Amino acid sequence: MTLPRTAGIVIIGAGAIGTAIAYHLARKGARDIVILEREMVGAGSTSKAAGGIRVEFPLKVEVEFSLRGIEFFKRFRDEMGGAECDFRQEGYLFLLTTEADVERFRRNQAVQHALGADSRLIGPDDARQLVPSMRVDDVLAAVWGPQDGHASPNDVVQAYAAQARARGVKIVEETAVTGIEVERGRVVGVQTSAGRIATPLCINAAGPWAPLVGEMAGLKLPVDPRRRHIFVTDAFGEVRHPIPLLTDRSTGFYCRSEQGAVLMSAGDIGTRTEYTATVDWGMLEEAVRKAVNRIPALESAQVRHAWAGLRPLTPDEHAIIDWAPGVEGLFLAIGFCGHGFQHSYATGEVTAEWLLDGKPSLDLRELSMSRFKGD
Repeated sequence: MTLPRTAGIVIIGAGAIGTAIAYHLARKGARDIVILEREMVGAGSTSKAAGGIRVEFPLKVEVEFSLRGIEFFKRFRDEMGGAECDFRQEGYLFLLTTEADVERFRRNQAVQHALGADSRLIGPDDARQLVPSMRVDDVLAAVWGPQDGHASPNDVVQAYAAQARARGVKIVEETAVTGIEVERGRVVGVQTSAGRIATPLCINAAGPWAPLVGEMAGLKLPVDPRRRHIFVTDAFGEVRHPIPLLTDRSTGFYCRSEQGAVLMSAGDIGTRTEYTATVDWGMLEEAVRKAVNRIPALESAQVRHAWAGLRPLTPDEHAIIDWAPGVEGLFLAIGFCGHGFQHSYATGEVTAEWLLDGKPSLDLRELSMSRFKGD
């Protein structure tokens, strides 16, 4: 698509967050919206996600986001014009091996239960009934979310994009943003590899690349992208499927069933900021070590393929949804710490409300930029 010369709203990034915001804006009647994407729709971190959807979050607003997301995924086909997203409510299971973790999750559950979320603290033997092949001798307790599950991130973002386009949103792919024009403290335009587009309102939804976009407007945004690997085995029948999305809090390892295979990750390894996500097969050894430690049967599994993605982390591991400080007309929907896919629907909804109605329907103060003023 040819780059328009002007737009009422420019969204940077065509991942789950950017396309969901565009969908909700257009659904509420906004027009003249352009999404700029340096690659193709969903080609960034969205397509590299494990697709998890859960309610076990510590902040009220995050639990509210999750509950809205789960209800959306249940009705996905109807709202998205017949599209499918392979939503499977196979559950989430967190293994807790320290008293501190047990207490932390118990406190979080008070928030979750107050909002009606189904999150259960169970014993090691109950956890092993859910995953019989799992070792639990070091597990003190587990948190089980039976309403949780996973869906296909790529199918979801493509559906958002299709519904946005059907409502008049222009998505310009293979077009990198190279600058944000700010005059007298307000946004007036965006420079791209295909030319300039004048706009009074720009939304930074660039995922792991959000800090680089922020620098274009003279901002230092507290987002630090880190690389994470996912490995998928061949079809593997030595464990009982479906395995819920199992997270071992002691090592960061997680896994789940993937159509008879096992999808697994060693979690975060290293502390280096990265903006590219090529696969390092040297990470497989660490993933296998952690996998076999928790599910010994996985020792005989053969890894079929792998991919790497970037998690945009903030210092407190919560997202930022707020106006950019000191730059009028620049809105931030960034730093989702790997939770952007599952929170995309609600993020799009509240962002559209804020921009078009002047106030979101949920209290977003816990996700404001002001919480980092002292950093």
